[in-house]
Amino acid sequence: MAIMLDSTFFLAVIASTIGSFVIGGIWYAGPVFGNAWMAALGKTDADKEAMRKQAPKGFVAGLIGALIASFVLALFLEYGRQANVGLPAGVLGGIVVGFLVWFGFLMTTGVSGAIFEGRSGKLLGINQGFAIVSYLLMGAILGIWL
Repeated sequence: MAIMLDSTFFLAVIASTIGSFVIGGIWYAGPVFGNAWMAALGKTDADKEAMRKQAPKGFVAGLIGALIASFVLALFLEYGRQANVGLPAGVLGGIVVGFLVWFGFLMTTGVSGAIFEGRSGKLLGINQGFAIVSYLLMGAILGIWL
């Protein structure tokens, strides 16, 4: 059972990477959840300037992280289809895989990490909200293309 890493596969990964990156930019924008996120982190206006200086590195890390996540999600989607585990075709199949990856990996480690770090429920909700929306979107995009 070989997964075809053809041009369609890579175009799907790139499209879902861009989708996730755009969602992150919108999600963490000031008027959406950015201001609440900063407050939940306990950051002041003075801290915001220091964070702005780190933003380019954060954007690069976010883009690379979205690319890796999208690639692995695409592999899971393709493997699930080829293994004939009853995964729905198309968008729904992608959404199912995106949800399962978020629920099984990101949500579980995110919640336990937030508890150990003493992070607020509000911060956890903002971050996990982004994660689930991002993974559902990536899954949907991949489901359309693959």
